[in-house]
This record gives sequence, C-alpha cells and structure tokens, in this order.
Amino acid sequence: MTSEGPEMVKKHEDSGSCTSCKGTIPQDMFEILMNGVFAFVMTLIVKNNIPLPSVSNAEDFSFIATYVDQISSESSNFIFTFGILAVFYILFFEMMRSIRLLDRFFVYVSFGFILSIIFIPLTSLLWTFSDMPMPYGVLFHINILCTGLLMATLWRHASHHQKLILPEISEKTIKNLFLRMLIFPATAVAGLLIDGWDGSFGTIPITELYLVPIVLFVFFSRDSK
Repeated sequence: MTSEGPEMVKKHEDSGSCTSCKGTIPQDMFEILMNGVFAFVMTLIVKNNIPLPSVSNAEDFSFIATYVDQISSESSNFIFTFGILAVFYILFFEMMRSIRLLDRFFVYVSFGFILSIIFIPLTSLLWTFSDMPMPYGVLFHINILCTGLLMATLWRHASHHQKLILPEISEKTIKNLFLRMLIFPATAVAGLLIDGWDGSFGTIPITELYLVPIVLFVFFSRDSK
C-alpha cells in the first residue's frame, strides 16, 4: 500500500477542480463561441461593404483606379460598423474577465445578445440603402438598442450575484462598466427620436451620431481600473 502526503492530495484536488468548467456551461468554451460569432459578423461587414474586384486585364490601370475609388467611397460604412462591433466586443469580454461562472439566466440572455449582434450587418446594410426613416434607419437604431440593453442586463445580473462575479471586482469597476454599456442604448434612443419622423430624419447623420458613443467609450475607459 502507498500513502499520499498532504502535498500530493492537494495537488490532486487542484487538478480536479476547474473554475471555467463550473456553471451551466464551461466558461472557456462559451468565450470561444462568442469569439467565433464576432469573427463571423465582422467577416459579413467586410463582404457587405468591400466589393471583390471582377476579372479584368492586369494591365487595365483604369480598372484599378476605379476599384480603389469604389472602395474608398464605401469604406466609411465599413469603418463605422466595425467600430460599433469593436466596442461591443471589448465590453463583452471585459465583462467576461470579471465573471467566474455562468448560470442559466446568463447563458439564455447571451444567446439573445448573439442574435442581436448577428443582425447588425443586416440592419446596417439596409440603412445604407434607405432614404427614408421607416423602416430601415429605425431598424438599425432598434438593433443597437436591443444589443446594448441585453449586454447591460447580463452585467447587472452577474454583478448582483456574488457567486457569478469575481470577489476582487470593486463597486467602482462594476458601475463604470455598466455606465459604458448604456452609452450605445442611449445613443440609439436619440437616433429613434431624430430619425423616427420625416421632419427630423437625417438631421444628424448616423455615422456622426454613433461616433459620439465611441468617443465617450474611449474616454470613460480610462477610469475603468
């Protein structure tokens, strides 16, 4: 017979415990899923906004000039949508870095968040085709509003349950992250009020309107730690 010392027993206990494996689903696998979703959505906005060149003679310099000009004229929509998705990505994984396990409510609401993220390339593409507020411009604002509120709901739920959030996360960090999550929903509400009526539609272009929350996000992120 062999007897294991205290250090060996402790080693076995540590190897058998997996913090990321606790909760409804393993947290590391969930984060892999979310990375895949954001990668897929960002690929869609490239496909929607940056056209592939058609087959042409390699010596046709006029074709190259035309293609570059076309990309330049449509790149603003790509940068605009990419910037919004980048902020959502940073906020979501900043939240995940503060959570130690996932419960059923968090997982269920997260799939609603995933669905709303997937719709952003579609509603942004419809918005570029629209000259009227209904329904395309309004759909984009509603999409951003739902995405932001779902993420804020996730963070509020996690921060109010001690078993979900890491104990070293301070109240200041919780409040700062929550306020930054509300910047996009607040902007979306402003967009609905502006673009929801024919008289005020387009008073502030969408690209300029959503530049405000991106700048505010960067500014308030300095106080996140």
